Order: sequence, then C-alpha cells, then structure tokens
Amino acid sequence: MKYRFLLLILAPALFLISACQPEPPANTTGLRAVTPLPTLDVQDINALCESVDENWGRDWLTVLNALHALEAQQINNCTGAQALTDQLYGAYIAYGTLLERRGQIPNAIEAYESALTYNFNSPEATRRLSFLQVATATPPPTCTDSVVQEALAALPVYVPSSGNFVAVQNGQLTLNNQPYPVYGVNYYPRDYPNERFLADMDVSSLDLEMELMRASGLNTLRLFIRHEQLFTCFGNGAVPIVDNFQRLDAFIQLAGEYGYKLILVLNTAPDLSDFPIYRSPQHNLAQIAFIADRYSAESAIMAYDVRDSGDNDYTNFTRERVLLWLTDAITAVRQNAPDQLVTAGWDNDSADTAPLVDFVSFQNFGDIDDLRQEIAVLNAATDRPVLLASIGFNTFDMNELLQRQSYQRAFEAAANNGLAGWVVWTAFDYPLTALCDDINDCDIGNGPLNRFGLWNTSYFPKRAVDAVELATGLITAEDLVGEN
Repeated sequence: MKYRFLLLILAPALFLISACQPEPPANTTGLRAVTPLPTLDVQDINALCESVDENWGRDWLTVLNALHALEAQQINNCTGAQALTDQLYGAYIAYGTLLERRGQIPNAIEAYESALTYNFNSPEATRRLSFLQVATATPPPTCTDSVVQEALAALPVYVPSSGNFVAVQNGQLTLNNQPYPVYGVNYYPRDYPNERFLADMDVSSLDLEMELMRASGLNTLRLFIRHEQLFTCFGNGAVPIVDNFQRLDAFIQLAGEYGYKLILVLNTAPDLSDFPIYRSPQHNLAQIAFIADRYSAESAIMAYDVRDSGDNDYTNFTRERVLLWLTDAITAVRQNAPDQLVTAGWDNDSADTAPLVDFVSFQNFGDIDDLRQEIAVLNAATDRPVLLASIGFNTFDMNELLQRQSYQRAFEAAANNGLAGWVVWTAFDYPLTALCDDINDCDIGNGPLNRFGLWNTSYFPKRAVDAVELATGLITAEDLVGEN
C-alpha cells in the first residue's frame, strides 16, 4: 500500500500524469485530498503502455508509476497485454526481490505487501514475507461463481426513501440549504447491542426507541457496521449475507421514516488480526464499495465513517500505512456514493484525516478542559466542519446529576466553538441478557462500560436527558433552576 500511493504522488518523474494532477491543499500529512484525476487522451494512455513495455525488467519504479497512472484512469489492460492487476502484482514481486537483494528489507516488505493487494491468494508474496518473518493474514475463502450469483440474486434490490441529502456548504453541514446541527447518539438497540445488532435484531420492535430519542430532540444515529456480519466468502467482488443485509435495509428505512440522518461506521472491529485491512485490503475495499453502492440513493444516510478509531492502528501498522488505506477507502465510497459525505472517527489524531474527508470527526472521553483543548487544536488545523463523534459520561463513576452537568458543559463547548454537533455514547444501558450468554459471568454489565446510557434498561430517563433537551432547544435553562 505504501508504494502504491507514494509512487503516484511523490516520485520525481511521473511524466504525463504529473503534469495534469491538481496541487494538494496545505496540510501536514503528506497526503493529497481525494479528487478525481484528469482524464487522459488515447495518445497519453498509449505512451504509458509503451513505457511499461520498454522498462519492464529494467526500471521497476518507472513501470509501477506507469501502471498506477493507468489504474487511476480505470484502464484494465493495454492492448494485447495481461490484465493490469496481474502486471501490478508481477511488478511488485520483481521490485521487492530487487530491494531484498540490495538489503532494503523494510522496502521489500512494503513491495511484497503491495503485491498482496492485487492477489491476496498469492503464494509467492506470502512465502517471501514469511521468509522475512512477516506474518500474513488468512484471506476469506474464495466463493465459486455460482455461490456469488446465488447470493446476489437472493438479495432484494434496496428501495431508498425520499428526501434530501446532508451537504457541506460554506464550512458547515446543511440540509435543504439550512444549517444541520448534529444532535446524535451512537446507537445500538437496547436488546441488540454489539454483534447482535445485525445478527438478531427485530426491527419491528424498535418504534418505542425511535420515538423516545426523537422526542428528546436527537436527529442523528451513528451506527456500527461489522463487515464480517454482512459478507461471507470473497468471489468476483463482495458476497453478501442476505438475512443480515435485509435487517440493515429495514433499520435504515425505519430510521428514515422517523426523520433521522445516519452515519454508518464501517470497519468497526477493534481487532483486525484475522484479516488486517492494511495488509490485504482488496476484499475490504470491495465490501466498502458494495455498501456504498447499495445505499447510494438513500438520503437518510448522511455519511460513511470508514474506520472507527483508526489512529489506534498506528501502533501496529504505522501512521503512513493507515492513512494510505484511508485514502483508498474514501475513494471507494466517493466513486460509489457521490451524494453522501465521508468522514473518519479518529480518537486523538483527527487532524490527520482533514485533507481527505468532508468533515472531521473526533472522539473525546476526557474532562471538559481536555475537550476544549482538542476542539481548539482541530479548529486551528482545518476549515472543514468538525463533529464530536463520540463523547460519554457513565453513571458508574458519577451520579446522574454530575453526568448531566458534564454533558451540559460539553454541549456548551461544542456550540460555543462552532462544532458541527455532537454524538453521545450511548442511548441505553443494556440488560445483562443482551450482553452476555451467562448473566452470572457478565463483568461488562456490572461495570462502567454499561452505564453510559441516557436511559436505563427500563427506558427510564436519566438526568442527562435534560442536558440533551436543553441543547436541542426543547427546554430552557429556567426549566432546570432549583433542580439538584
């Protein structure tokens, strides 16, 4: 992944493509904003194909530059040549071998891993990485064409609801050309948290929750979409799990009926060890493209958050690698869902995403001074809208009155500093039966992680709901005078 992007933007001589590529905006990440490349004419494309032929086996950097320029133009192959992905795979293997012989082992590893992005079943790249003591993930099983076609035929066509899309205008989120302040919640249904959301959810039972949240002024739901629950084996593209997609379809339509806008958070698994998206992302990008394409006409979806807490992955995969994957993931969304927005909910280094996203998302679970400092840093770093995508205070470590006061201060800081809005963590405390198979051995249910809800397990509102209704304009400060 590292070379696949850097060759396009940093190599000193990119002949034809470099002359017409737009200048990047000012930023400190070293990445370009995701914008379409200019279309090349036939003469330019022929020159790139000739460069591949002339330099094959002699100058692998030039070959890779030319191949990636062709890839950016969605050229599948040059006349009479093998498929472009096969050429890219072969060129990276050869380049990695050259680097390995020169003793440039880190660079060789990057080249072999880039080869895997074009053929993640490659025994050659896997063998060479293993020799260099680099573990490679096991890819998802390969589907036969008949399995792919059967799954796609069984999945009904999604019918979008009517409405207008949330947009970015003059540095703020808007709907119908009016400001759209996000008053949101990171949402799982009370009885279907975590992995139960897509696997077990009964959408017909959720009207009470939809009404309860809307009655308090909440207008946005941030949802966590687990790819492993939506897709099975990998074939000629992504292969859907039909039942779980139908649950997601029904939920999106229900939320739209209640007037919610949705942020779909992709790639939410905290542990990527089974199949690291940064080492072999081909299947992952196909899945992102499938989701974005399926819901591209759904105006209830305001944005895709392509990776939750992605900066936490810097430790294992390096900051550069994560951001380069982020570039590809955002491109996959934009190519398939051009009317919807894109963001990335980083924890501590959200400014890294600013050159790539439509609005910057950050998360903060510290005290009010820490929150104000992070807001100041982000406002100074970008002129894009900034959303507080996760903030929460639990009633295990504090009482309900202090929870309410903490939310009030946070909401005031967001409003006073021009944020696009906030998304609290979470709507509900969850019953032990929804969290654990064995309620007698359910540490999460009895600890702080299950006490962040605005409502308790009986749907009774905590005092923090007052802070939400004050921020959303349903009540005034005078309504809270004298309460303790």
